[in-house]
Amino acid sequence: MGEGKRRPVQKPRSGIMRERPAIPRVCVIGAGNVATHMALAISKTVRLAQICSRNIEHARSLAAKLGNGATASSTDELLPDADFYIIAANDDSIAEIAASTPPYPGIWAHTSGSVPVSVFEGKKDRFGSFYPLQTFSKDVDVDFRRVPMFIEGSDTETRDELLALARGISESVELADSARRKALHLAAVFACNFANLMWLDADTLMRREGLTVNYLTPLLEVTLQKLRDATPRDAMTGPARRGDLAVMSSQLSALPTELKDTYALLSQRILDIYHPELRLLPKDDES
Repeated sequence: MGEGKRRPVQKPRSGIMRERPAIPRVCVIGAGNVATHMALAISKTVRLAQICSRNIEHARSLAAKLGNGATASSTDELLPDADFYIIAANDDSIAEIAASTPPYPGIWAHTSGSVPVSVFEGKKDRFGSFYPLQTFSKDVDVDFRRVPMFIEGSDTETRDELLALARGISESVELADSARRKALHLAAVFACNFANLMWLDADTLMRREGLTVNYLTPLLEVTLQKLRDATPRDAMTGPARRGDLAVMSSQLSALPTELKDTYALLSQRILDIYHPELRLLPKDDES
């Protein structure tokens, strides 16, 4: 379809009536980690019309990286005729942005896993979620085609348009209401944030021996590879999986004080799954 072909849209309560171009125009609100990767992905399939960030230098830097897109330092300067307004900002900012911006007739969506779409109710006519289940850092490349996207819309037409936008950047697109997204985000905290904390602790132990966590990279790669063919329950290995209390007691005694409680808690959690009759520590010694 050419950009000259246009399709009508319903008149919103804002009173602004327009026709929507066949190639959508998107405003991204934010210029942080999520916004950067989202803008990079979106710009390959639709027209990225504007990047809005309170830090205008961040917005300009992102626009320069993309080679297109106007910039704005305030939501007061948002384009009134975009098809989508993607809020890729901190969770705490979403409600404020939803309340303080005009009810422009485009679709408003946030990228949060934990904020319900009800944050837009009474403030915008069409809204939803555009949630990428991934961890992002500005300088770490991500293949967005492999990033699972979870979509919710305030009505069927809005949902379908958000689905179409998501399918343009990802090969894995699913529907997820606010309750489901919250559960997904919580699972991601365990799988990513807590796992990363364990890598940090592992790095601390390695550095005590003059090594770094990089030596564990092959182990981690194989661990992730196993999850393609087996469930986490079936893929578990190690002394707690075997129920080897002697090895666990020896390891526990060798740990620095600040890591003992973590080791005992996680080891007992594994024992409870595979060997519920075993205890690493007497109950009176458990925190």
